[in-house]
Amino acid sequence: MMSTLRQSLFLLGCVFAAACTTDAPYYQIAVDAPDTVTLAPGESVPVEITLARLSNETPGEVRLSLQNAPAGVTLAPDVVLPAGEESVTATPTLAVDANTTQTGVNSTLLLAEDAAKDFASGARFYVVILPPPAAQPDFSISVEPRQVDIFAGQSTQVMVKLTRAEGFTGEVTLTLQSPTNRITADSITFTSEQTSRLLFIYSDRAATRIPVTTTLVATSADSRIATTGLTVNLQ
Repeated sequence: MMSTLRQSLFLLGCVFAAACTTDAPYYQIAVDAPDTVTLAPGESVPVEITLARLSNETPGEVRLSLQNAPAGVTLAPDVVLPAGEESVTATPTLAVDANTTQTGVNSTLLLAEDAAKDFASGARFYVVILPPPAAQPDFSISVEPRQVDIFAGQSTQVMVKLTRAEGFTGEVTLTLQSPTNRITADSITFTSEQTSRLLFIYSDRAATRIPVTTTLVATSADSRIATTGLTVNLQ
């Protein structure tokens, strides 16, 4: 989901900061991109990004790159708005190295700079790295999508799938572990023949508008546990 308002406010702050700290002319560039993208180590995904000029006084080339990213996280190639053009849309690839040990929410910056590097504007961009799923010999779980966008005070649902090894028919109970009690979910149980269930997720009206990494925990009757991650992106 695009978060144009959030990014526009951040953009204006960058523009005003540039105006206050340099004598060079400044101009505005709108950066339109997802505010949050979720991946696991070893994964990559295309990200659609649009750069658009908001001033006719700035015909030079503008180049956008990813800044403040943790080691192993890349966005390539850079998005380039050619000199004289009003806008450009590109789909660079966001990738997470398979050997990264960094997990959780990472606040980065999509930074747009002119060729002379005397102007910068940008938008905040959250990169969420989920830990790899943990499975049991008899069962594992997955969730689709792995990121849900939700307005604070509202609820949503995701489909959770239980993959059973041949011969395993035991009941499995699913719960949500969250770092905040403002994001909750009712536990559900997979009966012996079930392989998919809807999980309802609730958010408190006072929840902070940031991405939150949660963990889905599947527990068998003999207390064996399988897990997978889920990002709840609070708007």
